[in-house]
Amino acid sequence: MVITGLIAVVLFTGCASGEVEEGTPSGPTSFAGISDPVSGTYIGTGIIELGEPPDNATHIDTRLTCLSAGNLIMEDGLTVICPTGSASTTALSSFELVPGKQSVTITAEDPSTKYKLDAVYQDRSSDR
Repeated sequence: MVITGLIAVVLFTGCASGEVEEGTPSGPTSFAGISDPVSGTYIGTGIIELGEPPDNATHIDTRLTCLSAGNLIMEDGLTVICPTGSASTTALSSFELVPGKQSVTITAEDPSTKYKLDAVYQDRSSDR
């Protein structure tokens, strides 16, 4: 699945994906937004509710941190491969907010895969 509003994806320490090359971070470098972040630790596929977006929200920024081995598919279609023993693997992503969207879905290929997700609404209208 391709999301046309994809701004950037940044991979750190041990992530692998056929869709993203490692290099200089070009995505969100800090994790602040126009809403309070929603954070939690999850096991398996999860739908994380973010609540009502602020009126000026244009994007959702996510930070996914692997806590166990497995493959996780982020909302924007990015597959994050979490290697065994790599609890510090982190992927940052920012994707365009779809009207009526108030959640982020993370799909785990293995239902026992554990991860931490932080998500925040963002106003990127000045980035266009």
